[in-house]
Amino acid sequence: MKLQYQLWLIFSGLFIVVCFAVYVFISNTYEQRLQVGYEQLSVAQGYTILERIKNTYPNSPNRSVGYLRTYSEQTNSRLIMLDDEKRVYADSYQQLEKNARVNLDILNRQNIAPSSLFIKTDSFGYVQYTIFSFETVDSEGYLLMVQGADQLYDELTSFRIWMIRTLLVAVFAFFFITYFVSSWFSRPIRKMIAQLKKITPQKREFSVKYQRQDEIKELIDATQSMVAELNHYDERQRRFLSTSSHELKTPLATMQFILENLPYVRDNERTYREYIQDLSFQIQKMKQMVDQLLHINRLWDQPLKLETLYTQDVKDYLLQTFQHIARQKQISLDFNFDQVKLYVDRTLFLRGLENLVSNAIRYSDQTRVVKISIKDDNQQIKISVCDNGIGISIDDLPHIFEPFYRSNDATTWNQEGSGLGLTIVKQMVEMHKGRINVDSEKNIGTCIYILLPKG
Repeated sequence: MKLQYQLWLIFSGLFIVVCFAVYVFISNTYEQRLQVGYEQLSVAQGYTILERIKNTYPNSPNRSVGYLRTYSEQTNSRLIMLDDEKRVYADSYQQLEKNARVNLDILNRQNIAPSSLFIKTDSFGYVQYTIFSFETVDSEGYLLMVQGADQLYDELTSFRIWMIRTLLVAVFAFFFITYFVSSWFSRPIRKMIAQLKKITPQKREFSVKYQRQDEIKELIDATQSMVAELNHYDERQRRFLSTSSHELKTPLATMQFILENLPYVRDNERTYREYIQDLSFQIQKMKQMVDQLLHINRLWDQPLKLETLYTQDVKDYLLQTFQHIARQKQISLDFNFDQVKLYVDRTLFLRGLENLVSNAIRYSDQTRVVKISIKDDNQQIKISVCDNGIGISIDDLPHIFEPFYRSNDATTWNQEGSGLGLTIVKQMVEMHKGRINVDSEKNIGTCIYILLPKG
C-alpha cells in the first residue's frame, strides 16, 4: 500500500477513535448533567411534600394517603411512604399493602437519602426513583418518589443524534482534508520514486526541487549525494580501467618486441643477455603493477583493523626496510618522532608510509637527506615525509594522487615505479578519516603531510 493511503487511513482511523471517545465522554457528561438537573428538581419537590405530610406519620395513615394522592397528581409521580424498616406505610396509588416489602436497589444503598436512581423498565420506559429520609418526634421514615423519565432520555437521544450527525460530518470532512494533506505530504516522495525509476546504469540523474527544511529534504540531499557519488565512482572506475589498460599495454608491447627479436640476437651473447634482463624487468614491473592494482581494489572492501602502534615500532620498521637501499644511494634517514601512540590499521598504515619514504628516496639526489617526523599536534597526529629531490611542478600537484599519474620530471628522471604508490597512500589516509597535503618546489624538494585523528 502506498504511503499516501497509509497516512490517510492511519490519521482517519485515529480521528474516528478520537471522535468516538469524544462522543462517549460528552454523551455521558450530558446524561449525568441531565440526571443531576432532574434529581435536583425531584429533591426540591420531595422536600416540599415532606414538610406537608411528615406530621401525619406514623399515627394517621389515611391522612397520609390523602396527602400523597394530592401531591402525586400535582407532581405527576407516585409517592410511597416507608417506615424505619423500609416497609410500606402509605401508597398514593393504594396498590401496595401496609407493611409490604419493596425490593428496589435504591433502598439497599448505605447512604440513600436524598438520592436518585434512573432505571430502564420494559413496561414504563425510563423511571426515576428518588428517596428521602425524614424524622419525627417519635420515629423516622422514608419517602420514595417514582417518576417517569422518558423526557430526560428523549432529550438525551436527541442530543446523541445531533452529536452523531455532527461527528459524521466532521469525519467525512476530515477524510477529505487528510487525503489531500497526505497527498501533498507524499508528493516529494512520489517525485523521488519517479526520478529513481529513471536511473539506469547508463544514465544516473536525480533532481528533485524541495524547499522545506525537514527530514524529506535531508533524504533528497542524501539521495542526490549518493547518485553523485555513484557517478563519480563510475567515472573514476572507467578512468582507472582505461589508464591501467594503457599502462599494462606498454610493458606488454615491450615484452612482445623482445620475444619477437630474441631469436635474431641469439648469436650475440651480450645483446641476448640484455634482452633477457629487459624481459625480466618488464615482467617484474607488470607483477608489481598487478599486485598494487589488486591491493587498491582490496582496500575499499576490507574493514580497518585498528590497533595501537608505537612510534618506535614505526622507526624500526622503516629502518629495517630502507637502511640498506638508503646507504647504497648515500641518502640519510632523519627521524624526528614524538613518543605518541597511533591508533591505526598497522598493515595499511605502514604500507602507506613505506610508499612515501620509497618515493622520497627514489626521487632524491645522492648525498641527500629524507626527513621523517611524527608529531603530537593537539587532537591529531601530524606525520611528514620530506625530501630534497627534484620536486613537483605546480601543474602536476593536483594530479599526483591519481592512479598511474607521473609527472614529466619523474618520467625524465628515469626512475622505476608503477604510479600507484600515492594513490594507496591517499586511500589509507581517507580510510583513517584523515587529511593529506603536499608542499613542493621544483629542484628544491617535496614534503607530504598527513593529519590523522587521535584514537
